[in-house]
Amino acid sequence: MTINTLTVKNIVEFRRFSERSKVTFVNNLKIPKKPKLDDNSGGDYWIRSISGLSNAFKNNDNKLIQEKIDAVSSLYDSTKIESTKTMYKRNLEILHNYIDFDFSTWLPPTDLQFLGKPKIILTIKDIPIQVIPHHVFSYEDKEEPSVGGIWFVTWLNGFKSEDLGIYSEAIFRYLSLLYSDEYKVNPNYCLTVDTLGMKTVNYDQVLRGKVPPLLEATIDTLNKYLS
Repeated sequence: MTINTLTVKNIVEFRRFSERSKVTFVNNLKIPKKPKLDDNSGGDYWIRSISGLSNAFKNNDNKLIQEKIDAVSSLYDSTKIESTKTMYKRNLEILHNYIDFDFSTWLPPTDLQFLGKPKIILTIKDIPIQVIPHHVFSYEDKEEPSVGGIWFVTWLNGFKSEDLGIYSEAIFRYLSLLYSDEYKVNPNYCLTVDTLGMKTVNYDQVLRGKVPPLLEATIDTLNKYLS
């Protein structure tokens, strides 16, 4: 059976659906369509805050947060559309939370090289899933070439730790598929950041049982509805 490609956000949302909504969701997966894939957990709505965080992380420089705040504040002041002002306000609230943040806490303690992040489809138990982390980076860990990735996600409904664990496992699987021949995929640096809640979960927490492993379990449930 051919189904539409899912985003990781779809997987997270599916867990919270009612029985009726799960049936409707799965039925819609069977209807051929060109998928609109944007798994930044909000798409363009959150692009201003997420791009600011992404750039600050890459450059390890929180001065870039203030620059983004200034740019978004100008947009906020210039619009008269109430819904647009709300969007800018929500993005600004996120950015202000990180104005003094030490981005090095998310980085390995060594020099990084940022790698390509091709848009590929992961197939897990016959379910096609789009995985798009914001950054993929390599570094030396005790002279062993290693690789990690980070994903910034935002959802007004609020993410739970187990939701973030689904993203972090998806990053691990993505990196393992693309880079495990050349690098050790380090679960500590398969990191997902909930920008609103300022929570982070890495895949090592999932492996150690600190966060429940729910990616495959959710896909198993999804497959039952598809059968």
